[in-house]
Amino acid sequence: MRMFLQLEGGESVVEEDVIGIFDMDEATVGEGTRSFLREAQKQLRVVSLASDLPRSLVVVREAYGSRVYISGLSAQSIANHRLQRKEWV
Repeated sequence: MRMFLQLEGGESVVEEDVIGIFDMDEATVGEGTRSFLREAQKQLRVVSLASDLPRSLVVVREAYGSRVYISGLSAQSIANHRLQRKEWV
């Protein structure tokens, strides 16, 4: 049975495909992360879900690489929701 992680604005992803959930402020400090995001934007692999200030990055594995979701929800909120769901199963 596939489990889905709800992100924001009705967008959800398959939980087992989530590579990482990162805090936007902390993750974008490093040059490697900024370079990764620039490349993802060039390849049109970034989906902005944040209607306000972006607070987190969710990197998801796809058939031909990865997709980055930018969310207005905090990384902690998304991660907590993920952990709570695992406890329910």
